Amino acid sequence: MRPPVRLLALLVALVGAAACKQGAPPARPPPPVRVVAVEPRDVEQTFEWLATLDGSTNADIRAQVTGTIVALNYQEGTVVHDGDPLFTIDKRPFVAAVQRAVGDYQAAVAQLAKARADVARYTPLVAQHALSVEQLANARAAVDIGIGNVQAAKGALATARLDLEWTDVRAPITGLSGIAQTRVGNLVNPNLVLTTVSTLDPIRASFSISEREYLARAELINNANDPAYASRRYFELVLMDGRVFPQRARRVIVNRQIDPSTGTLLIQALFPNPGNILRPGLFAKMRLHTGLERNVLVAPERAVQQLQGTYRVAVVDPDQRVRIQPVTVGPQIGHDYVIESGLKPGERVIVDGQQNAQPGALVQAEPAPPPGATLGAASPPPVPAPDSAPDSAPARQGRTPPPAGGGP
Repeated sequence: MRPPVRLLALLVALVGAAACKQGAPPARPPPPVRVVAVEPRDVEQTFEWLATLDGSTNADIRAQVTGTIVALNYQEGTVVHDGDPLFTIDKRPFVAAVQRAVGDYQAAVAQLAKARADVARYTPLVAQHALSVEQLANARAAVDIGIGNVQAAKGALATARLDLEWTDVRAPITGLSGIAQTRVGNLVNPNLVLTTVSTLDPIRASFSISEREYLARAELINNANDPAYASRRYFELVLMDGRVFPQRARRVIVNRQIDPSTGTLLIQALFPNPGNILRPGLFAKMRLHTGLERNVLVAPERAVQQLQGTYRVAVVDPDQRVRIQPVTVGPQIGHDYVIESGLKPGERVIVDGQQNAQPGALVQAEPAPPPGATLGAASPPPVPAPDSAPDSAPARQGRTPPPAGGGP
């Protein structure tokens, strides 16, 4: 039994010696990332909000009297003009009411004439003591009552004639008419909307901005109609199919207060709408052009990460270590974000390889290819395996050498 034990001990010693000669495995190189230096440049800033369109004036057409519709006098969906008849209500009850009011008025006038004649006849008789003073006073009071009755009858007659006039329901404005909400034979009253007429040229676009957006651009918003601003800053509409409406806003209306329930400020813009191309109810993007802004920091969209309503970027410091930096972003311009605060000119932000960008991690930073480069150049180079030898085939074919001075 002793020889096998000695042989086993010898084998263990030989294996240990070989392991000591081999040494520890090579250290893993820093993971590569692609970076872009943030630099100021001149950009034309634009801001966008979702807007809804409506007529500049909308008139709900209602009957002023209760009655039965006997005629529809307009072609639905066409332009009607102020005063055009739209609906006709059965006139017969209202004609009778006018005739009754005329009779009441004539009777009141006759009663007043009689009372005045009585006063004229009684006055000399009282002077001759042939009639009592009380009878003359009653006659004079009858005159006063007659005057009041005449005025009441005259008002009732005017009301009856107005009701008869309202049996012709007319357009109060010039605009595009809607589809009728009632038909011939239906009983209508002042509570029912018969149709709607809208003025579509100009058309009104409404949108809301947050308190923060308002405070950041209060001077521009409060002077939106100033010609000095309109020459270089303007609103335009981007339709849902991506087309830009050719007409620009000719007037901007800013509400007087922030809505306390939503924390937003309502703004409306009036756009010329020749041909009534735009219709109420359409959605569009309201785009504000603020002119050329100089020395604005921008960062690629790929570098900006959003987390629970906040934005941050991964920055590579001069010592090649990663730092997570919160930033405040402005509008998006193409594939870039305007950086309002959080970064300094020249700082390098990671655009590819964020999975390797742990805070404090050592990385191998490489300049990202310019936009429009080949698709293969847009992705970070492969990370070599820990046990790869320096002269292995993958290292010779695929590894990108680190830039001069870029290593730790």
